Amino acid sequence: MTNTEHEINYFATAVRQLIIKHGELRQELHDTKEKLAQKEKELQEAKLLLSAAQHDYEMLKTARMLEVGDGDIDAARKRVNKLIRDIDRCITLLSEQQSDSQTPKE
Repeated sequence: MTNTEHEINYFATAVRQLIIKHGELRQELHDTKEKLAQKEKELQEAKLLLSAAQHDYEMLKTARMLEVGDGDIDAARKRVNKLIRDIDRCITLLSEQQSDSQTPKE
């Protein structure tokens, strides 16, 4: 085998190795693109779940604000009763002042 034939065989072997490596890299690229597509799909699903969870949370907050408990009713009733007593006291004081001003002074 001459030097030239040896170089040609070496070159052919190198080309074959490059072709094999090229095929491996193409397969790796294909696999990576598939993984990327899968991850993007998962991301979209996660965004939808997040959006739904945020909506549910807002609805729960609104429902909680509208919820009236027994303690709330009792507290409101006590405040109204106190206001009524205060108003009655004011009316009584005004009535006394008016009756005092209408009685003739001797």
